[in-house]
Amino acid sequence: MTSTTHDTVAPATSSVTRVRGFEWWLVIMLGVIAWMAFQVVSNEAYSEAWENIIPGLRLTLYLTIGSFLVAMPLGLVIGLGRLSRNRVINTIAQLYIEFIRGLPMIVWIFLVAFVFTRDLADMLGIKTRDISMTLRGGAALSMFYAAFIAEVFRAGIQSVDKGTIEAGRAVGLGRFQVFRFVTFPQALRNALPALGNDFIALMKDTSLVSILAVGEITYQARIYLGSSFRIRESYFILAVIYVTLTLVLSLLLQWWEKRLAIPGRRE
Repeated sequence: MTSTTHDTVAPATSSVTRVRGFEWWLVIMLGVIAWMAFQVVSNEAYSEAWENIIPGLRLTLYLTIGSFLVAMPLGLVIGLGRLSRNRVINTIAQLYIEFIRGLPMIVWIFLVAFVFTRDLADMLGIKTRDISMTLRGGAALSMFYAAFIAEVFRAGIQSVDKGTIEAGRAVGLGRFQVFRFVTFPQALRNALPALGNDFIALMKDTSLVSILAVGEITYQARIYLGSSFRIRESYFILAVIYVTLTLVLSLLLQWWEKRLAIPGRRE
């Protein structure tokens, strides 16, 4: 009797576990995206909003990828500066990080676009207007996120087992070689989840450069809204585009983390 009861209960428990583990949030989000796609196809107002907003997606992606590619090496240099035993270098790196982290992003964008850019133009002997707002916005994003990426790299480097570093030195590797072949690969592997989150956050923050009249999707939505007064359609389309981008990037990041079998992330 006991054996029969056990055999009956076990499958039920297993079913409950599978139901609870089912990604309902993903199903709901995909449903919202599918509903919006249907609206774009079947509803003239949504279709018109889509056609006016979506051209800005290319610039959004360019800003995201370009800014992140600049922020990564800059953040690595600043992160190494934070680990430096040289007090001057360490102080400069920490000052940069704390200054950036103490500012709202939009204030930093204004500083870079209208203050630092003018000073740079005067130093180079060129006209400020020759530096495009897209370049200014991208520079602001890169410099801002470099401060956060620096802390990610610093934590990743400090998480590397000292035993592996000592082993590298024991086989005759120089200090730079140990960093290149032993420390950095492991640090990058450990830092990947945080770097992925920063990439996604940067993508969403590209919306802030719309204040510089940079033609990414948020700016395109504002322009369309100003001419059509279709508030619902404009903001729904804009929201779903960002949600779709974030969802795709998040799923790709999870897949890549599992592929690399990162400790603590394996399922």
